[in-house]
Amino acid sequence: MEIRNLKTFLKVATLKNFTSAAKELGYSQANVSAQIKQLEEELEAPLFNRIGRRVTLTQYAEELLPYALNIVSTAVEMENLLHSGEALGGTVRVGMVESLFHAIGEDLILEYHRRFPKVTMDIVVDATSVLKERLRQDTLDLAFLIDDPLTGSEWQIFYAAPAKVVAVVNPDHPFAHKKKIRPEDISGHELVMMEPSAPYSVGFMNSMAKKHLDTKPFLTLQSADIAADMVQRENLIAVIPYYTAASAIEAGRLVALDIVDFDLTQDIQAVLHRDKVPVPQLRGFADLFREMTEPLSR
Repeated sequence: MEIRNLKTFLKVATLKNFTSAAKELGYSQANVSAQIKQLEEELEAPLFNRIGRRVTLTQYAEELLPYALNIVSTAVEMENLLHSGEALGGTVRVGMVESLFHAIGEDLILEYHRRFPKVTMDIVVDATSVLKERLRQDTLDLAFLIDDPLTGSEWQIFYAAPAKVVAVVNPDHPFAHKKKIRPEDISGHELVMMEPSAPYSVGFMNSMAKKHLDTKPFLTLQSADIAADMVQRENLIAVIPYYTAASAIEAGRLVALDIVDFDLTQDIQAVLHRDKVPVPQLRGFADLFREMTEPLSR
């Protein structure tokens, strides 16, 4: 069984299109079809359903996927076994949510460049939902997210650690000096929250909805750091990851509210799609991300 055929199988399985797979691999479509046919003959099982122009995976292909991914990944690691980070090249396409980019993005990029000087980086900063969809479409190789713990067979999770989500106010806010705040107290106050698709916004809204409380924000943003800055200037409440506000809280510019029965956490995660081969360049990025985000988890 040839590694080349397994690589071609993974590419077709990812794109669900023989023509697109051929273009990305630099083969003719006939060559791709021949490699898949050879693999099917060796396995004595059909791998793809071809109905009109639509290509779907058979059950045999679904079962083969994790094994093919493991074999190809191991082969790539063997090919690069004697290569140092300085020798590795290529391009990595990495997505990162805004709050993480603001917290560690510049340091992460510069340190990665020092370790892998020949690798070109294509960095995208966007919402969690957008980055996950781009992983599915194979327009990103790796994403750094803050999200609910990802489960199921769709993802490879390189790293995950819990991060606390808090409601913050400035020291002049009426809530700032209260030991405990009831969820009912927050209802009706001016809230600044992240975009509606942000997982921690969804978690907060759901927790309030279970108590039949109105929490309609007057402003939604993509930037947790802008939200934190606005709260320092005005008597507003923002729901953001703790690591976004940590320095301002320690300096006394913001106060994290202690809300009764409110304990919301999200996972900081380094994520690949299940069909993505975790080449050393991506592993290096994920390992460095882990090093830099461990202090953010609390």
